[in-house]
Amino acid sequence: PAPSLCTCNEKHRVLRVVCVHMEYLERVQLVICKRNPAAAQLVRRGLFPCAPLSPTLAVNMDVLEFASELFVRMGPNERAWAATMTKYLKARGHEFATADSLHRRFANALSHYQVLVRLVNAEMAKIIDSFR
Repeated sequence: PAPSLCTCNEKHRVLRVVCVHMEYLERVQLVICKRNPAAAQLVRRGLFPCAPLSPTLAVNMDVLEFASELFVRMGPNERAWAATMTKYLKARGHEFATADSLHRRFANALSHYQVLVRLVNAEMAKIIDSFR
């Protein structure tokens, strides 16, 4: 869908983001401003950004959850994961601009996602404990 401007009077700009899903890549354009930042728009779409302010890549949260569970059962290796995912997507007609486009940004998204999940789980445990 074409990006649309919100009704605030803030400065807007267009941000292009590559979104990694399990079976495909999606390229989206977001119209962002202070009231409607990229991270919030991506999270509403079920995607987690690789950076908080101007992400160039976002990963589907189901993919991040899958990778998190996989890395619990084997040694974490984001480089091997990214290389495998890149080859898998390329075989399905989806390519990144450069050979190492996914690795660093995926590692950032995964790390921040895992921290956020731990924080949410800790807060939920506090809330549940307060009712005991």
